[in-house]
Amino acid sequence: MPDNWTSYSGNLHIHTRYSDGEKLHAEIAHDAIVAGLDFIVVTDHNVYVTGVEGYYENGSGQRVLLMTGEEVHNVRRQPQASHFLAYGAGRELAHFAPDPQALIDETLSAGGYGFLAHPHEKDLRLIDSPDLGWHDWDIEGFSGLEIWNYMSVFKNTVARRLEGLRWRNKLTESLVGLWMTLHPERYMEGADPETLALWDGFLAKGMRVTAIGNSDAHGTPMSLGPIHRVIYPYDFLFRAVNTHVLVPEPLNGDLAHDRALLLRAIGRGQSWVGYDMPASTAGFRFTVKGVHKGIVGDEMPLGASGATLQVMTPARCRIRIIRHGQVVAQAERDSNLAYMPTEPGAYRVECHIPYEGRERGWIYSNPIYLR
Repeated sequence: MPDNWTSYSGNLHIHTRYSDGEKLHAEIAHDAIVAGLDFIVVTDHNVYVTGVEGYYENGSGQRVLLMTGEEVHNVRRQPQASHFLAYGAGRELAHFAPDPQALIDETLSAGGYGFLAHPHEKDLRLIDSPDLGWHDWDIEGFSGLEIWNYMSVFKNTVARRLEGLRWRNKLTESLVGLWMTLHPERYMEGADPETLALWDGFLAKGMRVTAIGNSDAHGTPMSLGPIHRVIYPYDFLFRAVNTHVLVPEPLNGDLAHDRALLLRAIGRGQSWVGYDMPASTAGFRFTVKGVHKGIVGDEMPLGASGATLQVMTPARCRIRIIRHGQVVAQAERDSNLAYMPTEPGAYRVECHIPYEGRERGWIYSNPIYLR
């Protein structure tokens, strides 16, 4: 069955000059093409930008599909926490920001999908950046979680490193923070562990919760004395954490057709989060054979005759199949793993690979749901 599906890579959390980014849509689309992405979703803060969706091409005929979403949050609360990523609603939603449940309901009623952005964040006093995680948990109906936001996870990594300094003062914090900022790939370890635990908890309750991973790209310039540079340019981040989707037919260049295919795959969890900097995660597959055949994101009965879960990776790595936070099968330095589950549940895959002298999180699949 997976041979009949086509995979595409994209990034779903990006900012332009319409909010707090540094480039406009055409420039960002060019960077996405350079990085090898197939699609991107621009999610400016509290503004739904119209008239920019479509395919963008470079002089060599390479192209990328740009779609518009929105990152919605209440600008009147301090800090401005609980950011919500809306995809596919097709209209402005910022006026629902003060009521997170209404925001979720309106997104879904408009035919869209809604994800909680960077649910767990730390305060980073060094740069006066407060905790902008998700704080409003009396909600239901959201489509999923952003389990790996490159910028937020890196911010959390810096905050933990500074908290552990033996001699902690403004100078040591600044020096360590600068070094880490200039060498992020040495410190990026994987998806946010608190968010992974939260996700597993939701899955254990029988909920369908889809995971995505993104850049949160802004193209932010930095100045420190004579040093002037853009930290984490768009094209750099587009080579790092992405969401890869599987669709049942190839994209054909028609905006409405291709947008519908991609958004449905994102919403249904027919996808995985890939850290593509160590090695491309394209070619990953997670399938099930039993009463029926299925792929990642599918739901099917376990059945009396059981089922077989099959993992295939594009390179040798450490593979783990996880059910509700517990590892039920694993393989070391392999590219295949099969497992026959004995009980229903949500089964997902994590893969880790060596990079820059340490093992890093590489692939985080959405679940296959066995009922």
